[in-house]
Amino acid sequence: MATQKHSTRRHFGSLAVLAAGSIVAGTLGAAAPTQAAVSYLALAYQPSYEYDAKVVYGQAHGIGESPVFDTARINALNDCQKNGGLTGGGQCEVRVVATNECAAVAAFRGTKIGDTGLNWYIATATSYNQQLAEQIAIANNGGGAVVVSACPQY
Repeated sequence: MATQKHSTRRHFGSLAVLAAGSIVAGTLGAAAPTQAAVSYLALAYQPSYEYDAKVVYGQAHGIGESPVFDTARINALNDCQKNGGLTGGGQCEVRVVATNECAAVAAFRGTKIGDTGLNWYIATATSYNQQLAEQIAIANNGGGAVVVSACPQY
């Protein structure tokens, strides 16, 4: 009967490769986590405008969101123009762009010290919380009402 001799060299070789792999893996560490996706939230707004007691264009607002800054702005303008009703939203302007935050636009039509007539006052704010963004926008405006606000959906 022949006896088999186990090669101790083979076991040590496998152990050395395993140990080296563990050292390299420990040195390199785990793969870096992926960065959170960026979301741009743009809000557009058009106050109403009257001339000679006729509405030239009415209030409109729009919301746009995208991982691309310019696309969010374009989406907000398109949405505002779509919401412009009979007047078409031709005077829509992007008022604020937030990055991974909520945003709000507040407006009021009135007079402030030194005004000679009625004017539109518009202010914006961004925050991690929609209600807080709305409150800050109103405070920044010195009053008025929130005309559009939103938070990122993705």
